[in-house]
Amino acid sequence: MSFAADAAGLREALHRRSAARLSFLGGVFVLIGKFAAFRITGSTAVYSDALESVVNVAAASLLLYSMAVAMRPADRDHPYGHGKIEFFSAGVEGTLIAVAATLILVEAARDLWRGPELRRLDLGLALVSGMAVVNAALGTYLIRAGRRTGSLALVADGKHLLTDVVTTAGVVVGLIAVYVTGYSILDPLVAIAVALHILRTGWSLARVAVGGLMDEADLATLRRIVRLFEERRRPWWIDIHSLRSWRSGSVSHVDLHLSVPRYFDADRLHEIDAEIGAVVREALGPTSDAIVHFDPCRPRQCAGCAMRDCAVRGRRFERRAAVTLADATRRDERLETGAPVEPTVAR
Repeated sequence: MSFAADAAGLREALHRRSAARLSFLGGVFVLIGKFAAFRITGSTAVYSDALESVVNVAAASLLLYSMAVAMRPADRDHPYGHGKIEFFSAGVEGTLIAVAATLILVEAARDLWRGPELRRLDLGLALVSGMAVVNAALGTYLIRAGRRTGSLALVADGKHLLTDVVTTAGVVVGLIAVYVTGYSILDPLVAIAVALHILRTGWSLARVAVGGLMDEADLATLRRIVRLFEERRRPWWIDIHSLRSWRSGSVSHVDLHLSVPRYFDADRLHEIDAEIGAVVREALGPTSDAIVHFDPCRPRQCAGCAMRDCAVRGRRFERRAAVTLADATRRDERLETGAPVEPTVAR
């Protein structure tokens, strides 16, 4: 990557770390406010909301640590950098959410058995509502910062906070219903609904994190790359296949096979490599990286090759097929026949 790309990456890393610090400080503030509301009201629903804020603070602490690690430059032991830790951070956050949901279910079941004892709901409602406003503002900011800097961990933390807002809204509605009707049994029932809601969120976060750690194909990213390849395609880009993409923190890595005229020299291939890299950075951002494996063209490809004045053409040009996701992601193939190369199975 160029010096400009490195500088952009550093700015984004610093922005991500500042956002993570704000997440931690905001989480501590909201946690104090919600536990104060729980002490005031004795509500299991408020307790469930406060317990989720404990997870928020724990997740923000892990987020700060993961950001510090992700900013470390690539080294001998980690040649692709340390960005994968952000997927780990999101996975741990999802797990913590699941643990919190379990604790909430236990507490709600206990209240259903012995009966809830509620008090001063008006003051508790005001305090919890204020904390929801803080979380809404913080969550929106983190999602925007995460998407702008390509940080899954920030986006995950922001979505968790917005989920917390929805949770708090449910708690507020439940407490209002208790306040109006006098049916205190609604309080633990609301807590159970909250627990099930945040359990679903935890599963979603864990699922995304595992996909990132396993380098799961991101079809949206691949489609964006393929679309730009077709728009920026040069006559000497004869065929694109074996396209893959994976992420390490904010850095997207792309590799592909490109068939080019077999008489091109190393200098020309170097220029084409720069062309492909520019398209990838346009599609995925300035910190993305591309590795191109060049394949020499074969006579079977002449009918789809748009190169003019080709000295080795064996057939006249007929039609160049558009670059599609299916073609671009097909497996490597044998040069002479085009037959797929079967993957090697480790034994």
